Amino acid sequence: MLSKTTLQDLARWTGAQVLGSNALTQPVHSVSSDSRTLKQGEVFVALRGDSFDGHQFIAQAISMGALAIISEHVPAEVKQASIPLLQVKDSLQAYVAIGKALRDSFSGKVLGITGSAGKSSTKDMVGVLLGPNTLVSPKSYNNLLGTSKTLCLIEDTTKNLVLEMGMNGLREIQAMCENFRPEAGVITNIGTAHIGKLGGQSGIYQAKKELMDWLGTSSHCWGVGINLDDPLVVQAIAEAVPKKTPRLTYSAKDSKADIFIEKTQINAQTGALTVDFKVEGRLISARLPHFGIHHAHNLAAAMALARLAGISWDLMEERIVQVVPSESRGQLIDLGKSITLIDESYNSNPSALISSLESVMKMDPHRRKVLVLGEMRELDQFSETLHREVGQALGKLLMKTGQRAEVVCVGADSRFLREELQEEMPQLVTHGVPDVDAVKPWVSALLAPGDIVLVKGSRGNALDQLVKHLKWDKESVFSAGSPSQKK
Repeated sequence: MLSKTTLQDLARWTGAQVLGSNALTQPVHSVSSDSRTLKQGEVFVALRGDSFDGHQFIAQAISMGALAIISEHVPAEVKQASIPLLQVKDSLQAYVAIGKALRDSFSGKVLGITGSAGKSSTKDMVGVLLGPNTLVSPKSYNNLLGTSKTLCLIEDTTKNLVLEMGMNGLREIQAMCENFRPEAGVITNIGTAHIGKLGGQSGIYQAKKELMDWLGTSSHCWGVGINLDDPLVVQAIAEAVPKKTPRLTYSAKDSKADIFIEKTQINAQTGALTVDFKVEGRLISARLPHFGIHHAHNLAAAMALARLAGISWDLMEERIVQVVPSESRGQLIDLGKSITLIDESYNSNPSALISSLESVMKMDPHRRKVLVLGEMRELDQFSETLHREVGQALGKLLMKTGQRAEVVCVGADSRFLREELQEEMPQLVTHGVPDVDAVKPWVSALLAPGDIVLVKGSRGNALDQLVKHLKWDKESVFSAGSPSQKK
């Protein structure tokens, strides 16, 4: 939080009615909406959700040493509290108002990143390339509340702010843009993630384009990165962004791109990625501890934004070695006994899953692949079709490469992927399990020395619990009894 921020500022920004103590000159260092992790001296914001109501924890927050409370109503038992109680009409909008005011006071660079896949990885890469005093959205704080929380982390020394912008529907990215005003940005790609909620890819296109719609009309825009390999991204730029707007293109297909992905290579044993980029007649070689060819495009997008922000190629090349995978997004883990675990458990969608499957087949063809594939959610009426498409693609990939594999499908709709895969390859051993608790013994029993294990699924599958199980209880990998096979 900016050091000059006081409770008086929060009351003014949110239009709050002040109850309890009127001592509003105290400085505010941080704001939180989680009573479980609230620290003494933080301002507690009581938010409502579909399955929770932070107003129930106001008394607890006061007992934990909250500096002040922001809430829509004040429970009777705390009305005489000795700390300021800021009553507002809407707690979420109050949080947004605080973030907006802090953005108004911030004079550094603000970048926005959206896309169907790769947002978090690209955001973290940009943060590294921009260097010290850069604030990036923590974890996946990528909705209106999350970006508001990110703004509350700005400090006096912050020079750059990198915002991840996700969406579940139309006008969500627009709202983030209107409140937090990015000055540069990139759409990593436009795929089928959230297709069920948007009613089709045209809805996804319109929702993602909202970032470019904002940048295209902003007098403060200083640049956009363009993925030439995604026709919908190119179309969005053409429709929304004036030609005079500074831009840098990147591509693995068009050698005339400003950043040309000339060569990608996956280490056959470790899975780590090497990428050669051609930029302005020079070669930049990046060796990343990431799994997945798709990270070449993520890094190219980050390089485009960093260059537009004024980072030299020389400095960028120095900083690339500091880039590490975002949590559960292509992390490579050595389980011992020559078993490599690939953690992509954070999320999944059709294009991202196919890319990961293609990448894992580039690893040592003599090592068995154990593919733990959670169902892809938020596809709604498109779920069966898209799961079957992935199953068909995987079958063709396995037949083409001739590699040994066992496939474990987790979740109800993953059965469509499994059915299609069995149509393609009746001899392939596959397993269908309902949830993460059931999959733990399956995978533990399946693994053998030398295996490569890919874990990927939508967040609702909670396959990160499987990853933790395998990481912290390595002995279970070899001690579990063999489950009865399902073919």
